[in-house]
Amino acid sequence: MKNLFPTLLLSSLLVAPLSAKPLANEAGWEFTISLNAGYVGSQSNLSTADENEIIDDVNSKAESTSTFIGFPFARVQYTTEDLKTQYFLGNSRDQISTSQFQYELGVIHKFADNSQLTAAYFPELPLFNDTWQDPFLVGQKRVITDENAQGGRIELDRIAGGPISLKYAYARSKVDNDQSGINWTENGGLNAQQLQSLQRSSQYHRVAIETMFPVYLQQTKAFLKPTLQYTTRLADGDAISYDDYNFQLALLIFSGRHTSITTFNIGTSSYKEKNPIFKNKQDSINAGVFSVYSYAEAFNWKTVTFSLIAGYSQKDSDITFYDENGLIVSAGLAYTF
Repeated sequence: MKNLFPTLLLSSLLVAPLSAKPLANEAGWEFTISLNAGYVGSQSNLSTADENEIIDDVNSKAESTSTFIGFPFARVQYTTEDLKTQYFLGNSRDQISTSQFQYELGVIHKFADNSQLTAAYFPELPLFNDTWQDPFLVGQKRVITDENAQGGRIELDRIAGGPISLKYAYARSKVDNDQSGINWTENGGLNAQQLQSLQRSSQYHRVAIETMFPVYLQQTKAFLKPTLQYTTRLADGDAISYDDYNFQLALLIFSGRHTSITTFNIGTSSYKEKNPIFKNKQDSINAGVFSVYSYAEAFNWKTVTFSLIAGYSQKDSDITFYDENGLIVSAGLAYTF
């Protein structure tokens, strides 16, 4: 795996720069709303599903949970008369294709050399994220608390008209009334310094470099997009802080009305300090696949797009408590006007 990315990067430099899609077909406003329904299954001790409310042992894997869900995607955008600048509010297609569903306020500008700059901010959205006040509480009902995050990202795509893109993102999260490990202080279980090491409010920094180049499939347009990504989490507690190294490989296929984007990823997370409850670091190996398929002009309606989403992720940690996996399958219809 370590030798694969330099080979792909060298290959991309030997092909002609890819032609970039225009920001929009015409100037002015455009609105898109998508309604989706699906199934989510997970196995995680950190999931706040009702079935996970009580745990009997922190050294065991979580129970499997599942639920049917409904969720919307939406985007409103305005493109200037010269088709060089676009302002948007809502979800971004390139973010959804890698399972990042945040709502954003941003701007995209295309330069004369075909490079493109994106800057976006995503705000705190109360009620969208929650976690356990003390995830390590055993034999009693765990209490849910809010975990709010906000941040932004900046991307420079096709630098100088070439095949290389650079990305940077920052986020800050806050866990309300974080009581991690507080119930382990009885009988001298944890001291104040050890409790502090479990505090989860954090700052995240992420940088990525990626490229894209064509591959040849009969009667279809297809591209490979390899990405190297580094993320650091600077948590209030050192046992929660980590460095994450991730490799992604996306396959993009365009054939008539059909579009398919499938992203494979594998990575490792290395933690700064041992978790005082488990006397071990939470180091892990993470892998997953996420795929989005869309069919334009569904039912021969020009403004309607049908979509399917499917994804699976797995984390194997050196601490069994943090082992987890997740599955999502959904279908939806998008209307653009």
